[in-house]
Amino acid sequence: MSTAPENSRNNFPKRRAQSASFRGLSAFTNNLEKFFFSEISIRNSATNDNKISLIIDLNCDLNLLDLVINSYKGTWGTFNQCKYSLANELALLEQYNDIPFDVEEFSINLKDTSIIINKIYEQSISAHLDAVISNLEKHYVQLTKGNVEVPYEIFMAVFEDDILTPDFASSQTKKTHNYTSYWALYFESEQDAVIYDLKNNRFIYEDLHMINE
Repeated sequence: MSTAPENSRNNFPKRRAQSASFRGLSAFTNNLEKFFFSEISIRNSATNDNKISLIIDLNCDLNLLDLVINSYKGTWGTFNQCKYSLANELALLEQYNDIPFDVEEFSINLKDTSIIINKIYEQSISAHLDAVISNLEKHYVQLTKGNVEVPYEIFMAVFEDDILTPDFASSQTKKTHNYTSYWALYFESEQDAVIYDLKNNRFIYEDLHMINE
C-alpha cells in the first residue's frame, strides 16, 4: 500500500492507548482471528477506570475485492450465518471482568486499503459491524469508481453537519449519526477526501470537516 497523503486519517493524532490486559483477552483475540483471517492488535484507549474502550486493529492478507467475495460467500466474518457477533463477545468480556466494554475504533487493514470504523455512540460498532461489511459488498463497484481505483482508506462515518454544502447548511434538520449515510474515501488520484453518499450511490466533492478527538 502506498504512503498516504497528508489529508489521510492515518496522519491525524493517534488516540492515547495502552496494551490491553483483561480476563478473556486470549479467547476474544482468537475468535477475531478465526472469523476474520487476520492478525489482531488490541489496545485500551480508556482513561476511565470504570470502563474499557478497545481499539481493535485487524491486519488481513486480502485485498478489498477478496474481502467482498469471501464475505458474500460466508467465508469471512460469517455474519450472514450468525457465527460471529462482536456484541456477544463484548457481553462475555463484561461477565468475566464485571466492567463495561465498548469498541472505540475498529480498523481492517487490507493489502490495498484500510477501513476505519469510528465509534459514534455507545455500542455503535458492535451493533452495526455486520451492516458495515454488508454495505462494503453492496457498494463495492461505486466505491472503486467502477473497478477503476480502490481508495487507500475508507473512513466511517461522516455526518451531515460535517459536509459543508449550501444544501446541507440550509436544511438544519436531524443530524445523521449512523454508518449508512456518508463515508469518506481517500484516493491517490484525489487531492482531498471524497464523500460517498450511500443512500444515493453518488460522490460528493465538497469541503469536509472531520470530527477528530
